[in-house]
Amino acid sequence: MYKPCQNKVTMRYVRDYHYQEVELPCGSLGSVGIPMYCDECEAELHQLYPQGWDYVPGDLCKHGTYVGDAYGRDYLCHSCEMGDE
Repeated sequence: MYKPCQNKVTMRYVRDYHYQEVELPCGSLGSVGIPMYCDECEAELHQLYPQGWDYVPGDLCKHGTYVGDAYGRDYLCHSCEMGDE
């Protein structure tokens, strides 16, 4: 699991027709349950996981395709779904 830095990130909570800004530690969960990272950590995560899954890295299937998500195993590889060896 990725260990975030000590920077702060700004979160906007919407209330009625207004919003309130709150500063949270880097890596804190946002309003939709996805971790929020500072710019430096975002850049590092992009290098670590170029496929874009910064909070759920997934895994490689036997064909070299990234598979998996937050809700368990999910084949995103056409060859795996078709049962190809």
